Amino acid sequence: MGDTHKAKRHLEHINYHRLLPYWEGLLESDGRFRQGSTFDSVLRRYTFDRKLRLLMLDAIERLEVSVRSRWSNHMAVRHGPLCLADAELFQDRRAHQRSYESVLHFYAGSEDEYVRKFRERYARGQTPPIWICSEMLSLGQLAHWLANLRDPRDLHAVCYTYQLHSACFLSFLAHLTEVRNLAAHHSRLFNRKLTSFLFPEEFPDGLTSLENSSQGTIYNTVVMLDYLLGVISPGHSWTRRLAHSLSRHADLPDEMGFPLGWKARYPFTEVASAGRP
Repeated sequence: MGDTHKAKRHLEHINYHRLLPYWEGLLESDGRFRQGSTFDSVLRRYTFDRKLRLLMLDAIERLEVSVRSRWSNHMAVRHGPLCLADAELFQDRRAHQRSYESVLHFYAGSEDEYVRKFRERYARGQTPPIWICSEMLSLGQLAHWLANLRDPRDLHAVCYTYQLHSACFLSFLAHLTEVRNLAAHHSRLFNRKLTSFLFPEEFPDGLTSLENSSQGTIYNTVVMLDYLLGVISPGHSWTRRLAHSLSRHADLPDEMGFPLGWKARYPFTEVASAGRP
């Protein structure tokens, strides 16, 4: 039966509607709970999802910082530090204008110490350099700037870093924007149907575990993030930390889109053994 008092206390602080999706995986086909299911079973699933969201935000932050750096460094060297103001470098001028006005808006109101110092040093209205602008972009905004580049060589210079073709990389950034928004707003993530992303035309080492039948699940997201973090920080421990959380929930990988035999194809417990943070 479980602890009724404990269940009541949790329901005072976690909305019933919020918990409802977490026990759907514990139901039989007739809508009844499987034998042995308890309120603690639901809470364990809920707690795992919270840990998964934090892990996702950690990985996405690392990738986002990396992409900002690769893009701003390349553009500054090839087109100059004030290149974001140059509409000629972008395909859609209207989209560029909207994006650039948004950057200037955030720049003008930013309380970041180094942004304020730049504003104080230079005349009001001075166009900020790309290395400042890029740090004010959300993941979704960054993806829009990349997608709007006119010269394919500028986009290729970023994608080449990760050994992915541009269509695949942009598609994955759009997918990650959805994942990040769900995680940042504390929404259920582990078994949610997600937007699919394009697979690479050629699979580099580390991405052969992508699974067509798992499109739209968090499994493929995990495989891609593990690969990209390996490019950014070889020997990272991110996947090992995820594996540690999964090891306590043998019933969850199936709901997360993990294919049959996934341990043999993608041995989580063996990757990132160096334990680097």
